[in-house]
Amino acid sequence: MKTRTITRVLVLLGLSAGVLPGPPAAAQSRAERESLKHATDLSLAFQYASRVIAPSVVNIRVVQRVEARRGRRSELENFLDQFGRPRGGRPGEAPGNGRVTRGQGSGVIIRPDGHILTNHHVVENAVEIEVTLTTGRRYEATIVGTDDETDLAVIKIDARDLDAASFADSDAIVVGQWVLAVGNPFGLDSTVTAGIISAIGRGNMGLAEYGNLIQTDAAINPGNSGGPLVNLRGEVLGINNAITTENGGNLGIGFAIPSDMALSVMNSILEHGEVIRGWLGITMRPLDSEESRRAGLTGEGVLIINVSSGSPADEAGLREGDIITDLNGKVVKSSSQLQNAVARRAPGTRVEMTVLRDGRDRRVPVLLGERPPLSELQLAQVGAQASEELGILVRELSAEQAEDLDVRIPRGVVVIAVMPDGLAHTMGIQAGDVIIALGDQRIETLGDFERALRNLDVDNGVHITYQRGRRTVSVQ
Repeated sequence: MKTRTITRVLVLLGLSAGVLPGPPAAAQSRAERESLKHATDLSLAFQYASRVIAPSVVNIRVVQRVEARRGRRSELENFLDQFGRPRGGRPGEAPGNGRVTRGQGSGVIIRPDGHILTNHHVVENAVEIEVTLTTGRRYEATIVGTDDETDLAVIKIDARDLDAASFADSDAIVVGQWVLAVGNPFGLDSTVTAGIISAIGRGNMGLAEYGNLIQTDAAINPGNSGGPLVNLRGEVLGINNAITTENGGNLGIGFAIPSDMALSVMNSILEHGEVIRGWLGITMRPLDSEESRRAGLTGEGVLIINVSSGSPADEAGLREGDIITDLNGKVVKSSSQLQNAVARRAPGTRVEMTVLRDGRDRRVPVLLGERPPLSELQLAQVGAQASEELGILVRELSAEQAEDLDVRIPRGVVVIAVMPDGLAHTMGIQAGDVIIALGDQRIETLGDFERALRNLDVDNGVHITYQRGRRTVSVQ
C-alpha cells in the first residue's frame, strides 16, 4: 500500500518510480559538464586497465622454512654476510632445519607457458609454492631463479595458453601519472587500487642492493608484493615490493621495481639461470651544491670517488674526481639511476659517457665488464681484502687508526677480523694487529698485501711480521 502511494506521488510529479530527480541539464554549467565527462572518462580508463591486467595477476601461497642459526659465527663470516656473500644452495633449495612458516604474495604472468615474475622475498626459502589463477585453477610452482639484489624471482607452473602481461618503458614515466596497483592484499584476491606516481629514482631505501625505485600512493599492503603496478593501458610499469609503514598497513608510501630492471633480470634468469650484470667499476656519490658550483656544473651528475684497479672504468681512463653527466645521451640524475643503467646491460656492451673533468666535457667510451661476485665487489668498495688462506680480513691503515691503535708505523694493513681456527688465529694474530710484512714482502698498502698473497705458499710455511701497539712481533 505504501509503495503504491509513493509511486502515485512520483507520477503526479512527472517522475518515474525509482529515479531520483537531478538538476536540469540547463542548470549545469559548462565546467560542471566537462568535469563530469573527465571523471567518467577516468573511471572508464581505470576499468579498462583493470580488465586488461586482471587475467595476468596470480595469487602465490608458500610454505617457507626459516633456517635456525646454530653455533657462534665468526667475525669474518658475519662481515662477509653483510655484503651478500652467497650462502650456497641452488635456486629454490630450502635449508634443512628451522621453523616452518606460511606466507603469500602476488605475481604476474610473463609468458603464456606458465612463467611468472614475483618478488624474491615472496618465495625465499620456499619448500612449497601454490599459484592460483584468476579462474580459480591452482598449480604447484617451481623456482626458475631468484635475485635478492633486486628482490625479484621467476617461478614456473605447468600450464599453457595463459594471458601474459605487456610491459611499458619505465624510463618514460613521470611524477603525477595515474597508476593502478594489482594484487592480493591480506589474502583478498584480485584487488585493484588507484593512485599516482609520487616520485621516481628512489635509491638507498635499504630494500635491495639496487634502488631507483618507483614511489606511489596507490594502496599497497601485505600480500601485494610481487604484483604489478600498471598504467592506464594495463601495461606493467613496475613490480610492487615494499611499503613504508608504522602499523603494518598502507600509509600512502609504496615502492615498485621499475619494469626495465625487472625485464633485464627476468631475461637473464630465463637465458642463463642467473643474473649476469654489466659492471663499470666505480664508487660514486651525488654532488652537493657547493661542489657543483666549484666544478662549473650547471646540470646534474654524479662524482666518482673511487675507480677499481683493472676495472672497465680504469681501462677507459676514468679518474677519481670525474663527474659523469650522461650515459648514451641520457642525463645522469643519481647514483642509483646510473648503477641500474649499467647493471641491466650485458657485459661486453659499449657505452659512451660524458664526463666533466677540469671544467671541460669529455666523451669517454667504456666497454662494460661482468660484475664480480658481490662479496668481492663490496669488499673492494669499502677498501678491504679477505684472505681465505690466512683466515683474516684486512683494511689499509689510516692515520687515525694508527693513532687509535698506538702503533708507531705509518703504513701497513690492519686486521679487522680473524676467522676462528684459521691459520692466522693459530699464529696468535688478533683484530687490531697491523701487518707490515708477509714473507719477504714489505706491506704498506692493500696492493702490497694482495701481491704477497699471490706468492703465498701455505704448505711451505708462512712468515708474518706485525705491529701490536708499540711492539713488533714476528711469527711463523
